Amino acid sequence: MIRQQDLGDGVAALLYACDGALNTLGASLNRELGERIDALLADDGVKGIVIGSDKPDFIAGGDLKELRAAPDPASVVAIVAPFLDALRKIEKGGKPVVAALPGTALGGGLELALACHQRIAADNASARFGFPEATLGLMPGAGGTQRLPRLIGIAAAAPMLLDGTRLSLADAVARKLIDQVVAPADLLESAKQWALANPGATQPWDRKGFAAPGFAVQSATGRQFFAGAWARASRGAGASNLAARAILECLQQGMGRSLDAGIVIETRQFARLAASNDAKNKIRTLFNGVNHAKSMKMRPSGLPPSTLRHLAVIGGGVMGRGIAHVAALAGLQVTLLDMSDEAARKSHDEIARNATREHEKGRLRMTPQALLSRIEPTADYARIAQADFVVEAVFERAEVKQAVLERTAAVVGQDVPIASNTSTMPITGLAAYATMPARVIGLHFFSPVDRMPLVEVIRARQTSDATLARALDFMKQLGKTPVVVNDGLGFFTSRIVTTYSSETLNLIGEGVPPQLIDNAAVNAGFAIGGAALAELTTMPLLADILKSMRGDGQRIANAGNRAEPTVAALLTLGRIGKAAGKGLYDYGPEGRAVWPGLALAFPPAGDPLDEETVRQRLFAVQSLEAVRALDDGILDQALDGDVAAVLGWGYPAHLGGVFGYIDRVGLPAFIAQCESLAARFGARFDPPRRLRDMAAAGQTFYPDEATR
Repeated sequence: MIRQQDLGDGVAALLYACDGALNTLGASLNRELGERIDALLADDGVKGIVIGSDKPDFIAGGDLKELRAAPDPASVVAIVAPFLDALRKIEKGGKPVVAALPGTALGGGLELALACHQRIAADNASARFGFPEATLGLMPGAGGTQRLPRLIGIAAAAPMLLDGTRLSLADAVARKLIDQVVAPADLLESAKQWALANPGATQPWDRKGFAAPGFAVQSATGRQFFAGAWARASRGAGASNLAARAILECLQQGMGRSLDAGIVIETRQFARLAASNDAKNKIRTLFNGVNHAKSMKMRPSGLPPSTLRHLAVIGGGVMGRGIAHVAALAGLQVTLLDMSDEAARKSHDEIARNATREHEKGRLRMTPQALLSRIEPTADYARIAQADFVVEAVFERAEVKQAVLERTAAVVGQDVPIASNTSTMPITGLAAYATMPARVIGLHFFSPVDRMPLVEVIRARQTSDATLARALDFMKQLGKTPVVVNDGLGFFTSRIVTTYSSETLNLIGEGVPPQLIDNAAVNAGFAIGGAALAELTTMPLLADILKSMRGDGQRIANAGNRAEPTVAALLTLGRIGKAAGKGLYDYGPEGRAVWPGLALAFPPAGDPLDEETVRQRLFAVQSLEAVRALDDGILDQALDGDVAAVLGWGYPAHLGGVFGYIDRVGLPAFIAQCESLAARFGARFDPPRRLRDMAAAGQTFYPDEATR
């Protein structure tokens, strides 16, 4: 609802007061805004209007649940049309309208603020301003692609629109999105006084002779800018970057026309995007799924919240350094323990170098010195005795981890949780080496730790509710997105990623060119192809991974699998990977080229495969193994698996994830596709019984999309 308040002296305030913690825009609220604006503009006693919020923040954007339920573009237009009309009435109604922003304004909230004649913000360090729609496969749909560049210029507006950048209050002021900053207690009064002092307020783009800052679309600079922007949007995006293309279309076409004509273009593009499967999949996984994970609903109930103060990290390698970095950044005191004092100091020095680089790029929230002061390097186990949580991140070898866990458990308090940062080793087996195995849990961080949001939380058979609760509290302190899974070989993420890598190697072993494999993945939305990923991982490490994930060798994922002999053959031939300058590709001063000896080492096993068949194989093995993980009880629900896929290994978000992909193809079609692949390439493509039963019952993994 919108609450109306008389501020006195002829100024009325419209204060958003939605149910729930945040204000979100929807069809009914959009209509209400239009009705209230009509009434206030028609009232001769009203001299000015202030639009604000009864909540700590302004407006978080549109109601994504309502938008996601819209079945077609016409239904999307019906939601936003009243809002578009209200914004133009605000701009051209003849009375000053001021946005009073107590905190964050995102998406439609910022679009409403841009339509006001003045934007006054409370001094709120946590406030953020931006258009995050593109991260969900959407775009601004209430004039954002038109008003923002008219206010700050195309060059400054484009990154905000294309990247979903969220600005701090200071940056928003510097970019001229915010006109004034006042004390929170003075917000409404300051807005009122501005309205009274500016009775003839108009928008700059509605004045005769207006020209947007910066270059014009058809200028030489403008043509050069858009040529580069279109190239970047298309590079490696395949069919997955519809939002970027739509935004560029709006900028290029709309900014050469009037505001109203530009908004017509934007509305058409927005409605098309919002009704697309791409956007619906991204909203489900990246908004609904991530919010569910961050809500901590999987945290055992009845246990008091905990706050960690002292973290011990054992192992100063890449992962250990990353965990120490993010923990210190979150305010924890960290003891970083390594094999020797010298090794610990070197790890500390490497953290310092990384922190300095991040600070120079403006990505560090504190000075490097402040961060480093919270990290103590040592080789003395006695220094971790007072820690209230431990993460071991030592070399991925069973005997090494077992020795570390045994020694750690003897030093720290008996109720202190001990987490293993392992990507493949079952936690239940490792826990046997610690006194009180109930306090052992798995925390699988992803590299680089400071940028990757996902942490796979692995609950072993012995892990207690108290340990799980404290681990999730730790994740909340770090600001990570936790997905809780049960213990098993490779857990969820490593188990599924291994099938992607192994199928890539199967294809290589069959004589399929690596560039075809990479193109099949990249054109479908992966940031990197399977062959290129194998080159970065290196063949020796891949050999270790495949061996560790073999299990008893009887898993159906191994049926017809020739990945291990393929890697062994490459190693015999000295083909290590990109780091060595020679792998599937040769690397030289002029770039990379397919190694000429590859076709001799792995001659074609049959008729050449087309890109679509390769793509089906790469995607099918991941989804099939995900279903088997669900059957094995590794996952509790499909949505957790899709969040892990998109955030953990860069699965194309527009497909929704490994389970969303099956729904997108359609269960009957997916089963038929897998049966055909099984007949040609091996039983690893046989559809599990669960899928056949679901298809027979007409079920899907996401049966109630409109309400999810």
